[in-house]
Amino acid sequence: MLRVGADYFIATSTFEYFPGHPIYHSTDLVTWKLIGHGLNRPSQLSLFGTPTDAGIWAPTLRYHEPTKTFYLLSTARYAYTAEYRLFPRSFFVTTKDIFADNWSDPVYFDALGYDTDIFWNTNGDVYSTWSGINDAVDKIYSIYQNKIDLATGSSLTEAELIFRGTLPDNSSARPEGPHIYFINSTYYLLIAEGGSGPEHRSTIQRGPTPSGPWENNPNNPILFNGANLSLPVQDTGHSDFVQAPDGSWWGVALGVRPQAGNFNHQQLGRETFLFPVTWEDGWPVFNGGNPISEHLPGVLEDKSPLVNYFNDFTSKTLDLAFYFLRTPYKQFYSLTARPGYLRVNANSFALGDRDSPALLLRKQTSYEETFETELDFMAPTNLTEAGVTIFYSDQLHNDIGVVGDGQGGRQIVTRMNVQATQVGPWAIVYTNSTITTVATYPLASSGPVRLKIIGNSTSYSLGYAEENGDFVFPLTIDASLLSVPPIGGFFFKGAAFGVYNTGNGKPSLAPADFAYWAQTPAGVS
Repeated sequence: MLRVGADYFIATSTFEYFPGHPIYHSTDLVTWKLIGHGLNRPSQLSLFGTPTDAGIWAPTLRYHEPTKTFYLLSTARYAYTAEYRLFPRSFFVTTKDIFADNWSDPVYFDALGYDTDIFWNTNGDVYSTWSGINDAVDKIYSIYQNKIDLATGSSLTEAELIFRGTLPDNSSARPEGPHIYFINSTYYLLIAEGGSGPEHRSTIQRGPTPSGPWENNPNNPILFNGANLSLPVQDTGHSDFVQAPDGSWWGVALGVRPQAGNFNHQQLGRETFLFPVTWEDGWPVFNGGNPISEHLPGVLEDKSPLVNYFNDFTSKTLDLAFYFLRTPYKQFYSLTARPGYLRVNANSFALGDRDSPALLLRKQTSYEETFETELDFMAPTNLTEAGVTIFYSDQLHNDIGVVGDGQGGRQIVTRMNVQATQVGPWAIVYTNSTITTVATYPLASSGPVRLKIIGNSTSYSLGYAEENGDFVFPLTIDASLLSVPPIGGFFFKGAAFGVYNTGNGKPSLAPADFAYWAQTPAGVS
């Protein structure tokens, strides 16, 4: 989070989605608008074959007042499996005009690690602070720091271990997400600890220099909802805070909202929560020392961010809220080839391939939300397929579409991915951890087909309707299929609705034309 004058900005993670790192803007901390992405060119972000939930992690957004320059720091994680035992290098991009949606190419740091922070000291020294490991085998996490040349990203001093965190010093403690502040002549180090589950928390220390030594806050952790697993918001941490022009202070943090008290039903993934910050005895106090919640009575305006979204594709450009899975090799969609339609041209990749299928995604915004479109698609062969998906990852997605029947006709296809269970001596690993079930249903006509996905807090229903007929829902799934990561995987980013067109391993010349995109959160007029 960042404030420059009267303007607030937030950058968030995007993992294997492209473009990377959306930037949101607000002037009142209540209403936020997506204004662009820090990484929107292949020269900045080449995600080819990147694993699920790798890619772009934990940005830091900062502003250097003397040079009027915005800095966005990030880490591109291209692998996390056993063959890749080292951590990645972090980098930064810059812009003078954050509203222009045009950031520089990356400048890389020397250090290996992630969650990198940047801090300008009063004497002009520039510090890079990150989460790193002691070695590639034991992987004991700590907070490291060095001075850097900001023009090149090169190190000016050796990497120094400046803090081991407040939890027992082992591989599960994971001190990360560091931010350095200089407030009232005192340096503060804010970090996240405890991993990404219920033990996730924020702690803060203070000291006489940007490197410590650090005095522990006696009230640590200053943010931790995991002491009470019945609270509606969990997994809280990775926080940041700023001062408003009126002198008040505000913080943001990550959290998840398990549905119906079930940690397997958190398909929206990590969300951003805002809360007030006060000061006592020289220490920041998050939300009055209370757990953060979905609603904070009397704090700003308790206004829902949810809105109905309808796009009839009359514009010649897509709005900023659409994403691709990894970096596209080339553009596969058109808003002009058939005016009033989103045309998606197939490529050879299918959903589930660890690459870049012809897939357009838009985030699910509410646990209770319906997605609908109309598809005009001929499907000349049994390999040509187009449709819609509720998508989390290569292995966690559920689809309904139109596919050829092999005899010149068309049929509806549904695809459900469920967690595998071990049978016999063959162990479950990341690559065989889900089982796909496919079903088909004949279509009576050759005309457009309406497709719909109804999401609620614990399930999704996928349906279709021919011509002016009623919807039929042949597939209903438990929401855990979009919330529980496969063996060896992570779960961070939340589900998205998508439209796709594929040749299922072969090139296809059959275009898929989508007449509209409607996302309707429940209760929004």
